[in-house]
Amino acid sequence: MDLFKMGIPIFLFFLVPYSAKAQKTVTVKVTNSIVLTEDEDEVWTAVSNLENLDRLVPEIIDKTAAVGNGKGAIVTLTLKADGNQVIEEITKLNNTKRIISYKMVRTPMPMTHYKATIAILRGDRNTFTLRFTAILKTDSKNRERMRTTIDGFQKTLLTNIKNKSYEK
Repeated sequence: MDLFKMGIPIFLFFLVPYSAKAQKTVTVKVTNSIVLTEDEDEVWTAVSNLENLDRLVPEIIDKTAAVGNGKGAIVTLTLKADGNQVIEEITKLNNTKRIISYKMVRTPMPMTHYKATIAILRGDRNTFTLRFTAILKTDSKNRERMRTTIDGFQKTLLTNIKNKSYEK
């Protein structure tokens, strides 16, 4: 009986830290979009080119390298600020539906389970919407920092596409 009584505190000693950690994990979703009237084919080519991110977001990404093409391709991004690398895997690339999805395999940022989708949504005959959605997990103390970071990245990419920065 004494062994049973000792087992409960030991069990709680190990269980409580894990449950507290799980409770601190939060999901963050960020979506931004722009309506464009430019050539949809040109925009899609810029967005779906896996080695083009340093041209789409030169403020943030110094260098891009891709291994493979389409689903399963690995894209390595070298960040301008500190030289750290983000490694992403393409999980979906559909040129007909104009949708690309990827997940982060490795990142120096305090997040996990990052998944993102960039899609062209057709509007009337003269416009289309470029939508960028990301979802990730982080701890509650980094929630706002990660939301702001991803929001800023998305807005920079979308603004640069609108301004055709990838042509420069």
